[in-house]
Amino acid sequence: MTKIIVFDAYGTLFDVNAAARIYANSNDDENFLGIWEKLSSLWREKQISYTWYYTSMGHKTNFWKVTENALDYALDYYQLSNSPNLRDNLLSLYKELNLFPEVLEVLKKLKMQGFPLAILSNGTTDMLNSAVQKANISEYLTAIISAEDLGFFKPHNQIYSKVLQHFSCKPTEVIFVSSNGWDAVGGSAFGFHSLWVNRNSLPEEQMFWSPTWRGTDLNSVLEVV
Repeated sequence: MTKIIVFDAYGTLFDVNAAARIYANSNDDENFLGIWEKLSSLWREKQISYTWYYTSMGHKTNFWKVTENALDYALDYYQLSNSPNLRDNLLSLYKELNLFPEVLEVLKKLKMQGFPLAILSNGTTDMLNSAVQKANISEYLTAIISAEDLGFFKPHNQIYSKVLQHFSCKPTEVIFVSSNGWDAVGGSAFGFHSLWVNRNSLPEEQMFWSPTWRGTDLNSVLEVV
């Protein structure tokens, strides 16, 4: 069977810092301009942390609510909670994140080679559809699979199992691609062949499992297939 290539969305296909960067480039709010990179990093850190906390506690929620809560924390931390329209603008931009520069060409090449391509993400269906439509990549995707209906998040094995249910395949028939080291490890633990796209030159997670392959951007997918 042709391998099914499944991508994480946020940080892998879509640049999670794009919302804060675009807002910084289009506004003259000096308070925000001085710290937007730190704020964006904290927003992302809390977003991921909250998914882990809620899943470990058995509390069901959705990724958009988590994204809002994480932003509220970051704005409060940097004393920007009262900045006019900042919260609403950042959340609006988050629904239309930019692709990383190489992503579109890689998806085109993989599609031309006949690989079924899918997204598996913690993001809600609305979030993912909005981002995919803005980026004009829907024609390359066979499926957009969201964790939303389960109410919890990766790396819970029921999230990864949604790929098997959709494609009626075995874990070994899947190449799972993520820029998050913990997510790539989660895919390996589930039984996928996993590729860690280490965009930020981070050290490898010191866990029981390891990614099958490692790369620095999405072009590494072309090398392993």
